[in-house]
Amino acid sequence: MVDFDKIKETGFLKALFLTWKKSLFTPEVFFKELNTENNNGILHPYFYAVIFTYINIVFSFFWDIFFFKIGFYKNYAILPKIPLFFTNKNTIDFFIVVGIIFLLLLLGILFTILLILLTIIIHGFIMLMGGKNGIKNTFRIICYSSGVGFFSIFPIFGYNISATWFSVLMVIGVKETNELSTPRSIMVVLLPFIFVSLILVTFLIKIIITR
Repeated sequence: MVDFDKIKETGFLKALFLTWKKSLFTPEVFFKELNTENNNGILHPYFYAVIFTYINIVFSFFWDIFFFKIGFYKNYAILPKIPLFFTNKNTIDFFIVVGIIFLLLLLGILFTILLILLTIIIHGFIMLMGGKNGIKNTFRIICYSSGVGFFSIFPIFGYNISATWFSVLMVIGVKETNELSTPRSIMVVLLPFIFVSLILVTFLIKIIITR
């Protein structure tokens, strides 16, 4: 049984750490274990994903502010789009606090919506490839792959590490819990991104042609 699904028996911090360690560093064993738990719910994995998503948000925001404050991001493309927060460096500490609170509330809601949509899309491709488990299993795979958010504590390359590792965990999770081959599992993870990219490209082409 996944440790975070038995918080009462294991203890919150210990269950969080053990689940994080197993899911990231022994994913084949972890997801095989996950595959045997058809009766467990979705609340525990959801809160697990929320915790690491918040870690990701806070540290990503912190590093953006830090590098901007020391002048590393003088020509940073994103920050000038929100000048209210950053034009006056004397008030930047205040806006750090306000920004974090705002992000925790707003992005928490947006994350939940995104998580549901991602689950539906990924599960659709799992079914297309012949997957055997239900949508709850897909939701749990995505949530328990979210521990990669921890790597946002590293500046510059943290996001790249998280994104790459998340994709790898998703492939392993889909493979181990749905009895799919490695190529099919890779396609399950890649096809949604290709699908969304094609939609965006089509949309952009339409806008350009219209103009």
